[in-house]
Amino acid sequence: MNRDSAKKIPVPRLRARLKEATTEAIRAAAEEVLGEQGFGARMEDIAERAGVSVGTLYNHFEDRTALLRELLRTRREALLEKLDAVVAEVEGRPFREQLQALLSVVFAHFREHSRFFALAMQSEALRGPIVPAQGGTIVELTARVEQLVRRGVAAGEVRREGSEFHASLLVGMVRALLLRAAEAKRSDELQRGADVLLQVFLKGIEV
Repeated sequence: MNRDSAKKIPVPRLRARLKEATTEAIRAAAEEVLGEQGFGARMEDIAERAGVSVGTLYNHFEDRTALLRELLRTRREALLEKLDAVVAEVEGRPFREQLQALLSVVFAHFREHSRFFALAMQSEALRGPIVPAQGGTIVELTARVEQLVRRGVAAGEVRREGSEFHASLLVGMVRALLLRAAEAKRSDELQRGADVLLQVFLKGIEV
């Protein structure tokens, strides 16, 4: 066996990598096309944008609903990974800084995928089998905000009274701001809105 052959990637692993690369190309293309055309976008257009055949597209996703669910799942998981990283990174800092860092991650993620998320938040097509993916995101985001609130209460920076409602109230405000940006198609306004949101929220809960 020569040195080059010893370095070859095993066929099963290579196939798995190629499959994942194709899947990601389809996801990226779907996000673009859906953002441009809406949920009525044709699978043929998505396949063309991804550079694959329609048959290959259907080998990966049985229909448009499956593709939508996959997009929501992967974008949600990416957001949660970022949130977990920032929650760990900011531990020990003042509560205000922790919350600001977390919100920055949320709004940056929305801007990165603004066209798709704007469509997702407004469309009736997300009712029914797809909507649990969104609901799960709200629950997970609320859990991470609750973690920060507990830190703030323990540090004496956040009022203990009514603190069990703080996370839900904040996430509701965040969702309303994102929906407003989606409806106005002005993701560039998010930073200004985020600053106002943070000021209003902290004014109500800080000691």
